[in-house]
Amino acid sequence: MFSMSGRRALGLVALLPILAGLLLPADPVVADERPTIGLALSGGGARGAAHIGVLKVIEELGIRVDYVAGTSMGAVVGGLYAMGLSPTEIEAAIEEIDWAAIFQDEPPRAERRMRRKLDDRTFLIKARPGVDERERRVNLVPALIQGHRLDLALRRYTLPARQVEDFDALPIPFRAVATDVVTGEAVILDNGDLATAIRASMAVPAAFAPVELDDRLLVDGGLAMNLPISVVRAMGADIVIAVDVGGPRRDRSEINNVLQMLDQVSSLVTWRNTQEEIATLTERDVLIVPPLERRVQSADFTRMLEAIAIGEQGASAKHTELAAVSRATAVSFATADPSPLDRSAPIIDRVRIENRSRLDDRLIAERLDVPPGEPLDTQALEAQLDRIIDQDNFQTVHYRVSDAPDGETELVVTATEKSWGTSSLQAGMELSSASGGNSWFNVGLAYTMAPVNPLNAEWRTLLTGGEEPGLLTEFYQPLDPRERWYLEAGAGYVTESLTLFDPSESDRPSAKYLLTRIGGSLEFGRNLGDWGRLGLRYGRYAGDADLRSGDPGFAGYNFDAGELTLSFQLDTLDNPSFPRNGWFGSAFALTSRRALGASDDFDQAGFGLLHSRGWGRNSLLTGLSFAGNVGGDPVPQSLFRLGGFVNLSGFNQLELAGANMGLARTLYLRELGTGFIRTYAGASLETGNVWAERSDIGFDSLRVGGSLFVGADTPIGPLYLGYGQADGGYDAIYLFLGRPWNTPTGGRTYR
Repeated sequence: MFSMSGRRALGLVALLPILAGLLLPADPVVADERPTIGLALSGGGARGAAHIGVLKVIEELGIRVDYVAGTSMGAVVGGLYAMGLSPTEIEAAIEEIDWAAIFQDEPPRAERRMRRKLDDRTFLIKARPGVDERERRVNLVPALIQGHRLDLALRRYTLPARQVEDFDALPIPFRAVATDVVTGEAVILDNGDLATAIRASMAVPAAFAPVELDDRLLVDGGLAMNLPISVVRAMGADIVIAVDVGGPRRDRSEINNVLQMLDQVSSLVTWRNTQEEIATLTERDVLIVPPLERRVQSADFTRMLEAIAIGEQGASAKHTELAAVSRATAVSFATADPSPLDRSAPIIDRVRIENRSRLDDRLIAERLDVPPGEPLDTQALEAQLDRIIDQDNFQTVHYRVSDAPDGETELVVTATEKSWGTSSLQAGMELSSASGGNSWFNVGLAYTMAPVNPLNAEWRTLLTGGEEPGLLTEFYQPLDPRERWYLEAGAGYVTESLTLFDPSESDRPSAKYLLTRIGGSLEFGRNLGDWGRLGLRYGRYAGDADLRSGDPGFAGYNFDAGELTLSFQLDTLDNPSFPRNGWFGSAFALTSRRALGASDDFDQAGFGLLHSRGWGRNSLLTGLSFAGNVGGDPVPQSLFRLGGFVNLSGFNQLELAGANMGLARTLYLRELGTGFIRTYAGASLETGNVWAERSDIGFDSLRVGGSLFVGADTPIGPLYLGYGQADGGYDAIYLFLGRPWNTPTGGRTYR
């Protein structure tokens, strides 16, 4: 038995650990004993940049985030943060992205192939329903934007996570929220390809194409769960920091048009499910609502840096609550940081192509230049993929980097054909009217069959009606996979209105003809990269000049055309109708000979050059053109013409005609910043004339004109309304729709 003194001694020994706990520092707690933090980031378009500002404040307070879930733009910011990017790095990425270019599928116009640039000179609108020849039906596109350039940007920034398939293996476990468009249910993406998951989360219905994943059709997660609080709670978060950047609801007085109504409806959809999530928050959680109000709208991608600052402001307003979270989660020892991802560019050993189209693999392979054994240059690769999708047959062209079974690193490029059909229909309309009475109206419908063969040949047929009815069919055949060389054959029935004016009586036409040509042409040429084209064309037509009205001495006549034309085209403009930067030019040399089938022998040559330079919202354009007869006697149907909008404004359309023509002009454009449809105000100053003989050309015979106008880049083509005035008291009011002003109207169809 123990004595009383022995028992007391044992009691003291038992109390020692308790006393030590009171008097000495506590043992370090294990990481599992501290509350875990979950970050829930909502969708909100450009407003989502405010998340970055919130992250800055969270990191300044030393709050360590354990889980992240995001919807739409919240998935973008949350995914990058989960990869280990700092808020400053994410801000730099947001600032680096060209958001105007990201929301379009085609490459910047200056980098498009010449075949597509030449299409811009027609009056056909860009919208093209697809035609599926196998099922013989017309299909609308599934969305306005297929997301090609968005996918490239997401893939570029998530490249360090290329080997991560389980999102729990990221430095911070992550979830992206999407919506199953069939069931309407929220889909929580926790594995797979990170870029694809983020892309699915932000696929706004009708605006962006949905993403097919595991037999589900996924769209923007905001439809089902815009603020994923319950998601981070399910991941294991004890405390949730929720950031809501959803758009505000409008008051009754603010709903006055269809766009405002649509915005309100979309806000209500996300608002309701957001309120359901907010209702689950506890006293320990923190809700941050940055005061964006109407200062930054969901489509204001040019104001994202402002949204970041507002996010900081909103988080700072919750400093007391966030500081409490920081204290509650503080630990007395330095916890190990998660293993960072390797951000170095992968070394590519080989390239593999997955061609899911009817085009030859060489069309893809010869547009790729990825040196084996070198680090991947994502910027160069994106430019190469742009050239592939510019073939106009692909719905998506994307890449991934993976480890092959033999241990080598493989770049896999996947090109998928358009699901709605590679052939297409296009409609068009052009309207021109001047106060002097010279006007025309044409409508058109074109069917393009493509690809006709594996080298991406196209067969287009255009039917026009109105002032200039006609039927034209052309076949374009690239002769090599890179489309360096081409053949183009055309045939048809085309008409052209020709109105001749007496300059001394410009308000009354001297004669009106309808020129009709039936025949065809064959052109062989060389495409000079994406900036120019050199072609040699032979054209053979039977023509008729039908006199519709005219003074005594004018009469109808027949003619034959047999012409050989060497032409050069230059086009690096960023916009064909309202350019800000680039060059536009052409030059030609034409010979008409009886030996070629013509009625008359004559030679012509000419050139034109236009340069545009932009700064801010302003653009300054300068141009010079000259063309003339260099041999033989000119015939009426071959005369060069001037007059009309910015082509000696003040005169009626093409009322000045002569064997020689010269024009110099300067235009100023100012973008008005109206948003949905870009509108412009402008002014022009022009000088030039037409001359019967080259000996008549001189400064003393130049005419001067100028104009003031407004314009809009509408979905159905450029629209211009202007007033022009020329020396001698001539003036005119102009209305144009459908065709760029820098496209010649005389003789445009058959040459």
